Amino acid sequence: MDFHEENEVTVIEIVNEECQSLMRMVEPMLANGKRAFVFNMAQSNFLNSVNIAAIIATRNKIAAERGKVAVCNLTPNIKAVFRILKLERLFNLDLDLVGALSAAK
Repeated sequence: MDFHEENEVTVIEIVNEECQSLMRMVEPMLANGKRAFVFNMAQSNFLNSVNIAAIIATRNKIAAERGKVAVCNLTPNIKAVFRILKLERLFNLDLDLVGALSAAK
């Protein structure tokens, strides 16, 4: 998983099975004061239940630290799974990177 900073927001590029290490990546960032995150899903076309749980757990950890998370560039397959799981209560599922950067601030 790669990440970069853009407009004071940490953008994490999520690729399929790498979600399991998401929390380990985010925790030091939170400890260093980062509070705005975007999970860019453009390179993900499949997530299993463990990966989805990792995304939700990481989002909850960030929210508990008074941070914000947005997801962007969901493929139709992942968007459908997120809708079935009613994750639109946690995330706006229709954002591109520009919209997600604004939503995360």
